Amino acid sequence: MSALPEYRTRILLEHENVPLVSGVFVRPGESTPQDIPELPVFLKAQIPGATSRKSHGLVRRVDTCEELEHNLNILLSPGKWGQAEGVLITEGLDLETEYYAGCMLDFGNGDRLPGGVLLFSTEGGSGVEVRSGSLLKMRFSLLHPPATDEIEKELKVLENLKEHKAVAEFLEGMISTYIRYKLIVLEVNPLGVLKDGTVLAVDCRAEFENSAVSKSDREIFFPPEIGSSKNLTRLEEIVELINRDDPSGTGFFRQNRETPLEDSLRVATNLCGGGGKMLWEMTTGSRTDIFTMNESDTSGGLSAFKSYRILRVILAQKEAQVLLLTGSGMAFQNQYHLAAAVWKALKESPTPLPSLLRFGGTDEDKAQALFEKVSGSLPVPVRTYPPEVFPNAMVDDIMEIASVETETGKEYVPPSGEPAIIVERPPGKIYFYPEKWTGEEAPPSVKACPTGFLEWKNGKLSTNPEARCIGCLMCETASILEGTCELRVHLELPREVD
Repeated sequence: MSALPEYRTRILLEHENVPLVSGVFVRPGESTPQDIPELPVFLKAQIPGATSRKSHGLVRRVDTCEELEHNLNILLSPGKWGQAEGVLITEGLDLETEYYAGCMLDFGNGDRLPGGVLLFSTEGGSGVEVRSGSLLKMRFSLLHPPATDEIEKELKVLENLKEHKAVAEFLEGMISTYIRYKLIVLEVNPLGVLKDGTVLAVDCRAEFENSAVSKSDREIFFPPEIGSSKNLTRLEEIVELINRDDPSGTGFFRQNRETPLEDSLRVATNLCGGGGKMLWEMTTGSRTDIFTMNESDTSGGLSAFKSYRILRVILAQKEAQVLLLTGSGMAFQNQYHLAAAVWKALKESPTPLPSLLRFGGTDEDKAQALFEKVSGSLPVPVRTYPPEVFPNAMVDDIMEIASVETETGKEYVPPSGEPAIIVERPPGKIYFYPEKWTGEEAPPSVKACPTGFLEWKNGKLSTNPEARCIGCLMCETASILEGTCELRVHLELPREVD
């Protein structure tokens, strides 16, 4: 899944007549345009996938022409998170109220067809990720989306909302944008309300599947002047390749270009979702003794196959001392599947790191139980935390766990022979060794498959053509913990990571 920066998300919303704060876009090498909004204005560096931009200095308020030129030059130059596509200059508004609105994919279940889900909260602005209890959720059909009056009826239950009709009209346009462009995520945060009751998008972002973009819209999603590998480090390029081969879910990774202070602890991060990133930045934003090696966002229901690959890239960063993984506590991704990916990455990486892991979401108890079983067999110390423990407690443990002497990672030996099954999406190879399982009953690796993709027929491994592999790693996990290591999963990576 690819991310669309704000200035390009605005184009999609404009096509559906969704009201936006006024703004102009400036590319690197261009002079300051004459038609900028009246000062004061906000300058926003446009880096696809980057969130919490304000805490990184990528969003700046300027009040004078001198400040405008100075800050524009800084944001248009390569910086901490690489080269921005440009800078969006938006009007500085005096907002009466801030709300949050989002559209996301609803995968459905046995009783409900796939569709979309509208999220709305009267508590907008920074921090909405950890206020999930305030969200109003409204599922909708992609073929028959709700009209303004249907949305307005749902909004009536919110006592703190006054502009029911104006907000409902805005949300109808937002849903229309989401459906027209086949988006996976569309967020407006904040959705601003002016003193006269006008409702408009102040900040916005979108995520999409590359294969879903129509030919007529390709220049919006893939501008010809933007190179996908422009100013990327080699590890960032590898993550781009991972996203190309396995586009489902968000896989964002950017390395810190700044030079760390000599005595600072170098922490590699895997921050699962915007909530996880926000919690980490709130904890470490003002600290000079901790150097964040990279920014990451692995969320949106990505597979354990993809989580493993991105974790291997994160672990491959030179001079990193500790791995810290945290989510917001309400992840879409199954935490047990994520834990299986972390376990596999720490086992197979030539550069494993002492790890602090905070799982939050579906099967978080199983995730912690897994590491209680396996942490003693790993070459590095690992600590796990429940979701109610905030990252500030984890930070207090960084220095201690970084000082523990650890083993050098053992050389990873790929499975031998020919794979029994090759999975195209998400990409992976499954090896099975029948000599290690001679019973007639299905081995634990097959029983653990949650979709029924793996089957056991007449004492042999087979696949169900009506089911699919979701890349959860449950088969290999069960094979090692409950079976006889009869099954292994091999997930290929470029040589720089191996």
